[in-house]
Amino acid sequence: MRACWVVHATLSVVALCVVEADALPQFSLLTGNRCINCHVNVQGGGLRNDLGWYAMESVGLLQYEDIGLGGLRPVLSTNTFAGDRLTVGIDFRLQSSRSLRDTSSERRLFPMQGAFYASYKPLDWLLAEGSYNLGRRVYAYAGQQSWSGSIAVQPSLDYPQLRIGFFQPSIGYRFDDHTMLVRRIPAGSQDYLFAPNWAEWGAELNYYRLEWLTLTAGVTSLAGLKDATLSDASGGTRPLLSEPNAPAAVGRVLFSPRLLRERLTINAGGSTLQHREFSLWNVFGGIGYADVASVIIETMQQTTPGARTITATSAELMLHLAEPVYLYARAEQGETVTGSTALRQEQYLLGVQVFVLPFVELRPEYRIIDLPRYRLNRWTVQFHVFY
Repeated sequence: MRACWVVHATLSVVALCVVEADALPQFSLLTGNRCINCHVNVQGGGLRNDLGWYAMESVGLLQYEDIGLGGLRPVLSTNTFAGDRLTVGIDFRLQSSRSLRDTSSERRLFPMQGAFYASYKPLDWLLAEGSYNLGRRVYAYAGQQSWSGSIAVQPSLDYPQLRIGFFQPSIGYRFDDHTMLVRRIPAGSQDYLFAPNWAEWGAELNYYRLEWLTLTAGVTSLAGLKDATLSDASGGTRPLLSEPNAPAAVGRVLFSPRLLRERLTINAGGSTLQHREFSLWNVFGGIGYADVASVIIETMQQTTPGARTITATSAELMLHLAEPVYLYARAEQGETVTGSTALRQEQYLLGVQVFVLPFVELRPEYRIIDLPRYRLNRWTVQFHVFY
């Protein structure tokens, strides 16, 4: 009975959640492109630039002409306007989910995302960008925001980019799956370490002049985590951060050389977020052979001295079966240690990304989630439309 209640409560919460529309680092390894090549943001995620648009413009099992909708082609021919200074985008997702633990449970259909993006470049060295999510915020998720926005200044590619505003600090990879343990609290009552659409006020310097190197350094507030708590030794709770408005330091490095006539791409990097009693380290990397396969790994450790230590690792294999079809399998493990208590969680996932039409994706997945007291088995199908 208790396990069933947990299953239904989890599904109810997820139904209200607005997920991030982030880049897929697996695609970066499969194509040899860095995230900044296809996205407005250096770390990827959110708004796609003209190359990101062009890369998906004809990818699909079917084309619009095949189903009598060729008239849409002029509308879908670009996402840049006003002399290429204005760029727009959207991401809409619906998900159908059914737990296999409770045989009486019904399949549920719920909205996951309704995001709008835009950027404007009034001058060659100045860019303003922002996003807004229509979905309702889940106030139990500390740090979740409905919007983000920033201004980027960069005289030329020879100089670092200065980004200032309200956005997610650059840590680890940017995935579009909010269930991954490298962003959660394994086996914890608070699901998220960093909630979907997490954003903070901050400033970052990004250097990416060299094709094989991306560097980020900056400062950020963690005020969005002011309501986050953790368990103390007595079984009670206390704030995660004693001074969330105090500045935190952010740093990230990514090496991405291309070898074998640029067919083989290697990623190796790390990031850190340091804020007095809060310490986070991420190490990540991968290898990909163009249009064939990629392997990607990320591990993280978050430490609050004397209170809690979280560790998690995720590893994923992706196979490019055909131009619009990608098969992937992922294994994850994580542990939350509080005092003398250690709780472990494992997750396994098998899924397929199928682009049925340009900018229309179906993503069926089968998940196994092993928690300390029970196991969840879940089928989900995600319908994703992007522009």
